[in-house]
Amino acid sequence: MRRALLLALAVLALPLQAADLKPFSASYTADWKQLPMSGTAERSLVKNANGTWDLNFKASMMIASLTEQSTLRLENDTLLPQKYHFERGGLGKAKKVDLNFDWSAKKVTGSDRGDAVSLPLNRGVLDKSSYQLALQHDVAAGKKSMTYQVVDGDEIDTYDFRVLG
Repeated sequence: MRRALLLALAVLALPLQAADLKPFSASYTADWKQLPMSGTAERSLVKNANGTWDLNFKASMMIASLTEQSTLRLENDTLLPQKYHFERGGLGKAKKVDLNFDWSAKKVTGSDRGDAVSLPLNRGVLDKSSYQLALQHDVAAGKKSMTYQVVDGDEIDTYDFRVLG
C-alpha cells in the first residue's frame, strides 16, 4: 500500500551522523476549553551505554494512554531499527505491537494485536517511529521528495512525502 502525504514542514535539523545525533527531551500539554480535559506528552531520544538509541513517546489524557519506543542504531549514516514497541490503552481500541529487527537473519518478527509478524528485512526498512528521524534528516538536508519503507502490521508500506513550502 502506498501513502502520499503532502507536507508543509518547518523541521529542525537532526543530522544522522553519530557525532551529531544528540539526546533530547520535550514535554507537551494540551487543554481543551470546551471540554474539561487535558493531556500531556513527552518525546525523547536517549543514547544507551551499548551505543544504541531509544526514541520514546508517551502521551496520556484522562483514562487513555499511548506509549511508543524504538530502539535503533546508526551505521554509516543509516538508521537500523532494533526493536519497536507500541501500546495504546484506555478508551477506544487497545493495541499492542512488538517487533524485533534481526539484521543478520534479515527478518522482522514479532506480534501486532496478537497476530504473528514475519517479514523480510532489507536495508532501509524502518519502524513507525524511526522513519520520523529519517524524515527530519532528509528535510534538513534540503530534500523535497522522500520515500520510506515502514513496517505496518504484517506488511511493509511505502510512505511518500513532499515538501510543498
